[in-house]
Amino acid sequence: MQAASQIPPSTCKIAALIPAYREAMAIADVVQRTIPHVDLVLVVDDGSPDDTAELARKAGAEVIVHSVNQGKGAAMKTGMKILTERGFDYIMLLDGDGQHAPEEVSRFTAVARAGAAHVVLGNRFENVKGMPIVRRFVNSLMSRIISNACGVRIPDTQCGFRLIRSSLVTYIMGSSDHFDFETEMLLLASRAGFTIQSVPVSTIYGAEKTKIRPVQDTIKFIKLMRRWQKQSDTFPAGPAAALHQAAVEK
Repeated sequence: MQAASQIPPSTCKIAALIPAYREAMAIADVVQRTIPHVDLVLVVDDGSPDDTAELARKAGAEVIVHSVNQGKGAAMKTGMKILTERGFDYIMLLDGDGQHAPEEVSRFTAVARAGAAHVVLGNRFENVKGMPIVRRFVNSLMSRIISNACGVRIPDTQCGFRLIRSSLVTYIMGSSDHFDFETEMLLLASRAGFTIQSVPVSTIYGAEKTKIRPVQDTIKFIKLMRRWQKQSDTFPAGPAAALHQAAVEK
Protein backbone atom coordinates (compact mmCIF):
# COMPACT_ATOMS: atom_id res chain seq x y z
CA MET A 1 0.00 0.00 0.00
CA GLN A 2 1.35 3.38 -0.98
CA ALA A 3 0.91 6.20 1.52
CA ALA A 4 -1.56 8.90 0.53
CA SER A 5 0.21 11.91 -0.92
CA GLN A 6 0.25 15.15 1.02
CA ILE A 7 -2.20 17.75 -0.24
CA PRO A 8 -0.95 21.33 -0.62
CA PRO A 9 -3.06 23.60 1.65
CA SER A 10 -4.04 25.85 -1.24
CA THR A 11 -5.69 23.02 -3.19
CA CYS A 12 -7.15 20.96 -0.34
CA LYS A 13 -10.91 20.39 -0.73
CA ILE A 14 -12.80 19.34 2.40
CA ALA A 15 -16.40 18.12 2.55
CA ALA A 16 -18.47 17.48 5.67
CA LEU A 17 -20.45 14.25 5.72
CA ILE A 18 -23.37 14.01 8.14
CA PRO A 19 -25.17 10.65 8.36
CA ALA A 20 -28.61 11.38 9.80
CA TYR A 21 -31.65 9.48 11.00
CA ARG A 22 -34.57 11.22 12.68
CA GLU A 23 -32.60 14.42 13.31
CA ALA A 24 -35.29 16.97 12.44
CA MET A 25 -34.78 18.86 15.70
CA ALA A 26 -31.06 19.51 15.25
CA ILE A 27 -30.01 18.98 11.63
CA ALA A 28 -30.63 22.52 10.33
CA ASP A 29 -28.53 24.08 13.10
CA VAL A 30 -25.71 21.58 12.57
CA VAL A 31 -25.67 22.18 8.81
CA GLN A 32 -25.71 25.97 9.12
CA ARG A 33 -22.87 25.95 11.64
CA THR A 34 -20.80 23.53 9.53
CA ILE A 35 -21.06 25.32 6.18
CA PRO A 36 -18.53 28.10 6.97
CA HIS A 37 -15.81 25.56 7.77
CA VAL A 38 -15.85 23.30 4.69
CA ASP A 39 -16.33 23.39 0.93
CA LEU A 40 -19.50 21.27 0.95
CA VAL A 41 -21.92 19.77 3.46
CA LEU A 42 -23.45 16.45 2.41
CA VAL A 43 -26.22 14.94 4.52
CA VAL A 44 -27.14 11.30 3.96
CA ASP A 45 -30.63 10.82 5.35
CA ASP A 46 -30.87 7.15 6.28
CA GLY A 47 -34.58 6.65 5.64
CA SER A 48 -35.87 9.10 8.27
CA PRO A 49 -39.67 9.17 8.64
CA ASP A 50 -39.54 12.86 9.68
CA ASP A 51 -38.44 16.07 7.90
CA THR A 52 -34.68 15.54 8.36
CA ALA A 53 -33.89 15.60 4.62
CA GLU A 54 -36.05 18.63 3.82
CA LEU A 55 -34.71 20.67 6.74
CA ALA A 56 -31.10 19.79 5.88
CA ARG A 57 -31.65 20.85 2.27
CA LYS A 58 -33.26 24.15 3.29
CA ALA A 59 -30.32 24.82 5.63
CA GLY A 60 -27.90 24.64 2.69
CA ALA A 61 -26.75 21.02 2.58
CA GLU A 62 -26.69 18.71 -0.38
CA VAL A 63 -28.86 15.73 0.56
CA ILE A 64 -28.89 12.07 -0.42
CA VAL A 65 -31.79 9.95 0.84
CA HIS A 66 -31.88 6.22 1.53
CA SER A 67 -35.38 4.92 0.79
CA VAL A 68 -35.20 2.67 3.86
CA ASN A 69 -33.12 2.75 7.03
CA GLN A 70 -29.88 0.82 6.46
CA GLY A 71 -27.73 1.84 9.43
CA LYS A 72 -25.25 4.59 10.25
CA GLY A 73 -22.36 2.74 8.65
CA ALA A 74 -24.27 2.31 5.41
CA ALA A 75 -25.09 6.02 5.34
CA MET A 76 -21.42 6.86 5.91
CA LYS A 77 -20.35 4.53 3.09
CA THR A 78 -22.82 6.11 0.68
CA GLY A 79 -21.52 9.59 1.42
CA MET A 80 -17.84 8.61 1.40
CA LYS A 81 -18.13 6.98 -2.02
CA ILE A 82 -19.89 10.01 -3.50
CA LEU A 83 -17.45 12.54 -2.07
CA THR A 84 -14.42 10.53 -3.14
CA GLU A 85 -15.75 10.23 -6.68
CA ARG A 86 -16.29 13.99 -6.76
CA GLY A 87 -12.67 14.68 -5.94
CA PHE A 88 -12.72 15.91 -2.35
CA ASP A 89 -9.40 15.42 -0.61
CA TYR A 90 -10.74 15.08 2.94
CA ILE A 91 -14.04 14.00 4.46
CA MET A 92 -15.12 15.48 7.79
CA LEU A 93 -17.52 13.16 9.59
CA LEU A 94 -19.88 14.51 12.24
CA ASP A 95 -23.25 13.57 13.66
CA GLY A 96 -26.48 15.41 13.01
CA ASP A 97 -27.73 15.49 16.61
CA GLY A 98 -25.62 18.39 17.85
CA GLN A 99 -23.14 16.35 19.90
CA HIS A 100 -20.27 17.64 17.78
CA ALA A 101 -19.38 21.32 17.61
CA PRO A 102 -18.85 22.34 13.95
CA GLU A 103 -16.76 25.29 15.18
CA GLU A 104 -14.09 22.74 16.11
CA VAL A 105 -13.69 21.46 12.55
CA SER A 106 -10.63 23.68 12.19
CA ARG A 107 -8.80 21.57 14.78
CA PHE A 108 -9.03 18.60 12.44
CA THR A 109 -8.32 20.47 9.22
CA ALA A 110 -5.23 22.09 10.74
CA VAL A 111 -3.72 18.62 11.23
CA ALA A 112 -4.87 17.51 7.78
CA ARG A 113 -3.48 20.54 5.98
CA ALA A 114 -0.15 19.97 7.69
CA GLY A 115 -0.11 16.49 6.14
CA ALA A 116 0.44 15.00 9.58
CA ALA A 117 -2.18 12.20 9.58
CA HIS A 118 -4.50 10.14 7.43
CA VAL A 119 -7.19 9.81 10.09
CA VAL A 120 -7.85 12.45 12.76
CA LEU A 121 -10.23 11.53 15.60
CA GLY A 122 -11.90 13.72 18.17
CA ASN A 123 -10.88 13.03 21.77
CA ARG A 124 -13.49 13.84 24.42
CA PHE A 125 -11.46 12.38 27.27
CA GLU A 126 -9.49 15.54 27.99
CA ASN A 127 -12.68 16.84 29.61
CA VAL A 128 -15.24 14.16 30.45
CA LYS A 129 -17.36 16.28 32.78
CA GLY A 130 -20.36 16.14 30.45
CA MET A 131 -20.08 12.43 29.62
CA PRO A 132 -22.42 10.01 31.47
CA ILE A 133 -20.48 7.67 33.74
CA VAL A 134 -21.61 4.46 31.99
CA ARG A 135 -20.62 5.83 28.59
CA ARG A 136 -17.30 7.00 30.00
CA PHE A 137 -16.53 3.50 31.28
CA VAL A 138 -17.65 1.66 28.14
CA ASN A 139 -15.97 4.13 25.77
CA SER A 140 -12.72 3.95 27.72
CA LEU A 141 -12.74 0.15 27.74
CA MET A 142 -13.55 -0.10 24.04
CA SER A 143 -10.84 2.43 23.24
CA ARG A 144 -8.24 0.32 25.07
CA ILE A 145 -9.30 -2.83 23.22
CA ILE A 146 -9.32 -1.16 19.81
CA SER A 147 -6.05 0.69 20.45
CA ASN A 148 -4.43 -2.65 21.25
CA ALA A 149 -5.80 -4.17 18.06
CA CYS A 150 -4.67 -1.20 15.97
CA GLY A 151 -1.22 -1.08 17.56
CA VAL A 152 -1.50 2.64 18.34
CA ARG A 153 -3.00 4.55 21.25
CA ILE A 154 -6.36 6.07 20.31
CA PRO A 155 -7.86 7.84 23.35
CA ASP A 156 -11.46 7.95 22.10
CA THR A 157 -12.21 5.37 19.41
CA GLN A 158 -15.97 5.81 19.87
CA CYS A 159 -16.01 9.46 18.84
CA GLY A 160 -17.82 9.87 15.52
CA PHE A 161 -16.28 13.31 15.01
CA ARG A 162 -13.40 12.45 12.68
CA LEU A 163 -11.58 13.46 9.51
CA ILE A 164 -10.26 11.05 6.88
CA ARG A 165 -8.33 11.41 3.66
CA SER A 166 -10.46 10.33 0.74
CA SER A 167 -7.59 8.13 -0.44
CA LEU A 168 -8.43 5.79 2.47
CA VAL A 169 -11.97 5.08 1.36
CA THR A 170 -11.24 2.03 -0.77
CA TYR A 171 -9.32 0.50 2.15
CA ILE A 172 -11.89 1.07 4.90
CA MET A 173 -15.27 0.14 3.40
CA GLY A 174 -15.44 -3.10 5.39
CA SER A 175 -18.56 -5.22 5.89
CA SER A 176 -20.27 -3.44 8.79
CA ASP A 177 -23.29 -1.21 8.15
CA HIS A 178 -24.15 -0.02 11.63
CA PHE A 179 -22.32 1.73 14.49
CA ASP A 180 -19.59 -0.92 14.44
CA PHE A 181 -18.44 0.45 11.09
CA GLU A 182 -16.74 3.32 12.94
CA THR A 183 -14.60 0.73 14.74
CA GLU A 184 -13.98 -1.36 11.64
CA MET A 185 -12.81 1.78 9.84
CA LEU A 186 -10.00 2.23 12.38
CA LEU A 187 -8.97 -1.42 12.28
CA LEU A 188 -8.77 -1.44 8.49
CA ALA A 189 -6.96 1.90 8.35
CA SER A 190 -4.32 0.71 10.80
CA ARG A 191 -3.86 -2.59 8.97
CA ALA A 192 -3.34 -0.67 5.72
CA GLY A 193 -0.58 1.37 7.37
CA PHE A 194 -2.34 4.73 7.63
CA THR A 195 -1.51 7.04 10.52
CA ILE A 196 -4.13 7.89 13.15
CA GLN A 197 -4.00 10.97 15.36
CA SER A 198 -6.38 12.67 17.79
CA VAL A 199 -7.38 16.23 18.64
CA PRO A 200 -9.30 17.41 21.73
CA VAL A 201 -13.00 18.18 21.23
CA SER A 202 -15.85 19.22 23.47
CA THR A 203 -18.01 16.69 25.27
CA ILE A 204 -21.61 17.57 24.44
CA TYR A 205 -24.64 15.63 25.61
CA GLY A 206 -28.08 17.20 25.45
CA ALA A 207 -31.65 15.94 25.54
CA GLU A 208 -31.21 13.81 22.40
CA LYS A 209 -31.90 10.10 22.76
CA THR A 210 -29.04 7.85 21.76
CA LYS A 211 -29.64 5.50 18.84
CA ILE A 212 -27.01 3.11 20.17
CA ARG A 213 -28.51 -0.17 21.46
CA PRO A 214 -26.21 -1.12 24.37
CA VAL A 215 -26.59 -4.91 24.21
CA GLN A 216 -27.08 -5.42 20.46
CA ASP A 217 -24.34 -3.01 19.41
CA THR A 218 -21.91 -4.39 21.99
CA ILE A 219 -22.51 -7.88 20.61
CA LYS A 220 -21.83 -6.52 17.10
CA PHE A 221 -18.60 -5.03 18.42
CA ILE A 222 -17.50 -8.31 19.98
CA LYS A 223 -18.28 -10.22 16.77
CA LEU A 224 -16.26 -7.67 14.82
CA MET A 225 -13.29 -8.07 17.16
CA ARG A 226 -13.54 -11.85 16.98
CA ARG A 227 -13.35 -11.65 13.19
CA TRP A 228 -10.32 -9.44 13.64
CA GLN A 229 -8.81 -11.94 16.09
CA LYS A 230 -8.78 -14.58 13.39
CA GLN A 231 -6.36 -12.37 11.48
CA SER A 232 -4.36 -11.15 14.46
CA ASP A 233 -3.41 -12.20 17.97
CA THR A 234 -3.72 -8.67 19.40
CA PHE A 235 -7.29 -8.94 20.67
CA PRO A 236 -7.55 -9.56 24.46
CA ALA A 237 -10.57 -11.75 25.27
CA GLY A 238 -10.88 -10.65 28.91
CA PRO A 239 -11.79 -6.98 28.30
CA ALA A 240 -14.39 -7.98 25.70
CA ALA A 241 -16.23 -10.08 28.24
CA ALA A 242 -16.13 -7.19 30.72
CA LEU A 243 -17.45 -4.85 28.05
CA HIS A 244 -20.37 -7.13 27.26
CA GLN A 245 -21.26 -7.42 30.94
CA ALA A 246 -21.17 -3.63 31.37
CA ALA A 247 -23.58 -3.17 28.47
CA VAL A 248 -25.97 -5.82 29.80
CA GLU A 249 -26.00 -4.21 33.27
CA LYS A 250 -26.81 -0.81 31.75
